[in-house]
Amino acid sequence: MGITKDYIEERPGLAYVKQIAGERDFDFQRKFVAILTAEFKGEMGEYLYHVRIDEPRAAAEIVDRMKYKFSVLGMEKAFAFAERHKEKLQLGDTSDDSDFKIILETISVFLRAI
Repeated sequence: MGITKDYIEERPGLAYVKQIAGERDFDFQRKFVAILTAEFKGEMGEYLYHVRIDEPRAAAEIVDRMKYKFSVLGMEKAFAFAERHKEKLQLGDTSDDSDFKIILETISVFLRAI
């Protein structure tokens, strides 16, 4: 029985954003997505920096902030994975970094496309 990595297959969406904005409030949706995109881009850069210079505990703080964006994008499995990754990083364990970077890339591609 292998370990499933279903969090990698999960795809982001805007259902939650549309729910809180209302289907027809496109201006709010656009502004919300712009803020989400800007914050995500900055946090991703911070995360990659701290991993590159071998500061896993600092990276854990960034993951803790980023995971809520996963939830907003409907990625509940990625949210749970990020929580586990954060806990490992706090212990200095970077073994899940490559999977986390796949999730970050998936979100980056999605945000660039909308």
